[in-house]
Amino acid sequence: MKNPFFGCIFLLFSLSCFSQASNTWSVKFSDAIESRYTPTINNMTSKGWEYSNTIITHGMEKVYNWVNDASYLAYIKAYIDLYVNASGTISATVNSLDKIHPGITVLFLYEKLKSNAADSTKYRNAATNLRNILVGPSATYPKTAIGGIFWHKNNGSYNDIVMLDGIYMGHPFLAKYGRLFGDNAAIDTAVNQTLFVYNQLYDNTTHLIKHAWNPTKTQTWANATTGNSTSVWSRAMGWYMMALVDILKYVPSSHPKRAQLLTALNNLAIGIDTYQDAATGLWWHVVDKTAGTLPGNYLETSGSAMFVYALKTASDSGWINAATYLPVAQSGWTGLQAKIDNYTDSKPRINDFSPAMSVQNTEALYVQASLQPVDCPVAAGTQHPHGYAAILMAASVMEFPLVTLPVRFISFTAKEYADKTHLSWQNGDESEVDHYEIQKSVTGNDFTVIGRAGATGLPVYDFDDQADDNKTVYYRINAVSRNGSAHYSSIIPVRKNNRKDFEIKVSPNPVTDGVLNLLLTNISQGAYKIKVISSTGNTLLTRSITVNDESSLVKTITLPAVVVKGIHYVQLEGNGIKINKSIIVK
Repeated sequence: MKNPFFGCIFLLFSLSCFSQASNTWSVKFSDAIESRYTPTINNMTSKGWEYSNTIITHGMEKVYNWVNDASYLAYIKAYIDLYVNASGTISATVNSLDKIHPGITVLFLYEKLKSNAADSTKYRNAATNLRNILVGPSATYPKTAIGGIFWHKNNGSYNDIVMLDGIYMGHPFLAKYGRLFGDNAAIDTAVNQTLFVYNQLYDNTTHLIKHAWNPTKTQTWANATTGNSTSVWSRAMGWYMMALVDILKYVPSSHPKRAQLLTALNNLAIGIDTYQDAATGLWWHVVDKTAGTLPGNYLETSGSAMFVYALKTASDSGWINAATYLPVAQSGWTGLQAKIDNYTDSKPRINDFSPAMSVQNTEALYVQASLQPVDCPVAAGTQHPHGYAAILMAASVMEFPLVTLPVRFISFTAKEYADKTHLSWQNGDESEVDHYEIQKSVTGNDFTVIGRAGATGLPVYDFDDQADDNKTVYYRINAVSRNGSAHYSSIIPVRKNNRKDFEIKVSPNPVTDGVLNLLLTNISQGAYKIKVISSTGNTLLTRSITVNDESSLVKTITLPAVVVKGIHYVQLEGNGIKINKSIIVK
């Protein structure tokens, strides 16, 4: 039995309760896939380690994040584990961006299973192995001479061919890897190449983007001047739109080119809005043509679903105007649902999407007889995965509200020491967090930022604030998302009247007979070390002490014979305290 969708969630400052998640297309398609293709998704495609499988598991990941069905996690893991051994070695030849795409699912497994040391090592190593193929001193993957953009494939037949499809296959993986592991080179590679392709293929008159680029202009479809292909293919543009919003999730707000990504997203959203079919809410296979202007053209569901996913994600994240584009996404979602029916097993089928294809020489060839729409599943013949993948992506954002900042503070504590207040916090999921602000108030209402910490994936974050005299102060943590929204921890008061001032006195001083007394007043319970340090920094004596319930105590220290006349220091350290007192030895 499926878990309910967590009962209720807090969204837009109101409680909204959802029905059983099993009533959603997200779950119905996920269950159907899990039932139809066992033991793994490769039983559908027979493609092995390749995007055809992981575009589906990636959609199921998004459903799992809402319904927490353990069978989905096990299903996804079973596929990846066919090819990744315990050390993270991948038993596949990675010679295309299509074979980088499974890395996004590897990172999903790392996130979900990293509390287990063996899984953490396994999946992180596998992801790093894929990253190193593309980025860094050991990278071997070929790039174009102009722009340094990855070829779509390195198999001899795709030399110097850059496709929108490839941006989706490789670059969200690099961006997420960079975010998880603090790898700026991976993030920069994803951003720079995504923007280069946009600038190369974007048409500022239609606000659409062409399918592919061949800088050497040796392909028959390549324009003799630009090297660009001729057509706007719905699924290629869909791949690129999904890549844009997924990359933006992981690019820090401080990144110098983040604004350019947002500009690209907003420009392309205009084109998607412009060319939506008013009657159905869907988009044409060749986006800027209708069946009347391009015979054989058809309303295509995979690209349409990808547009829905991108527009809904971007609207909910505040990256595009929600008032303009949420209705576009909703209309598209309505049109997609009209393309769903039941297959012979009484489980859902998605209809009318483009089969697999490469770049075509002309618009007419995109709609030739052999490339007319297909359904999934079908009784016989090739089972194309693209319809499943796209409908899962659209459903995951249309049926479950996008929480752009899944912040769940596991703990937030403030501990008082003699000279400081030590703050510590944990966040259950910081995948959307850009940074943390440490805030302080003397009233409990008006808070001032006193520190900042970047979201780096640490298990625990710490911050020390200087102790306040004669005041009650209040602390809270603000987890700031990449779109700038604020999410606060609870507020913790720290009251001065609970803190007693610690004092340390040394007598006699000067020391004349090699014996001195330390009077410790208002010292907290705990373990401490007392050291005698020479003026040159050499430690001459170390002694450990334990303080129990005493409000004050005296410790007598006999100086070793090596202590010569002159100025020395007594140091008390422990439990957040480190204090030096000078002494004179005569």
